[in-house]
Amino acid sequence: MYHLNKFCNIIFELRKERGWTQSMLAEKLGIAPQSISKWECGIGYPDVTLFPLIAELFSVEIGVLFGQVKEERVNMNPNNEKQCVFEPLHRIEFFVGNECDIMVTKKEDKKAFLDVKGDSSFMEFFGFENDDGVLRVNVKNPTGSDTKWIPYNRGNYNKRNIITLHTGKENCHLCVTNYLDLHVYASEMSDNTDRWIFIKEHL
Repeated sequence: MYHLNKFCNIIFELRKERGWTQSMLAEKLGIAPQSISKWECGIGYPDVTLFPLIAELFSVEIGVLFGQVKEERVNMNPNNEKQCVFEPLHRIEFFVGNECDIMVTKKEDKKAFLDVKGDSSFMEFFGFENDDGVLRVNVKNPTGSDTKWIPYNRGNYNKRNIITLHTGKENCHLCVTNYLDLHVYASEMSDNTDRWIFIKEHL
């Protein structure tokens, strides 16, 4: 069964296949780039009148946008892990809507490294985009709510969801946004590492 909040992954994948930025897609649709960002973060959806135009723009059947003819991936990575290497980063933007730990080490290096570990839903709704040294990381809420974090089925995975990033630049600028009702605990460690813990405190 298709859930509307998976539209965020579908529109992201279609856009990346074309090599378009969020601004390029927004211009083609005659809307603000912030709208595309919200769609891909799972906190907003297009007006119903836009769906035919979006389908035409990507040359797909409109059913693809609703997940009817697009194969769903239950688990993006059977090992619950993703690793990526980039050129050194000068800015990182985290947009967080799920429980996780984020650790960012700012040190000079030839490359930047991203390591992500978590439950299958966390991994499925995790997304990132590197735009010429600006890394935008979306930790999407699997339940689709844009105001409230709701517990979801994590399967047999009982560890914390963890994002570890080495920036490759010591003067990298960090921006972390919590868009749900999660509690955030921030700390700066001695080895030039910043840490954020996003958690829903249960009563």
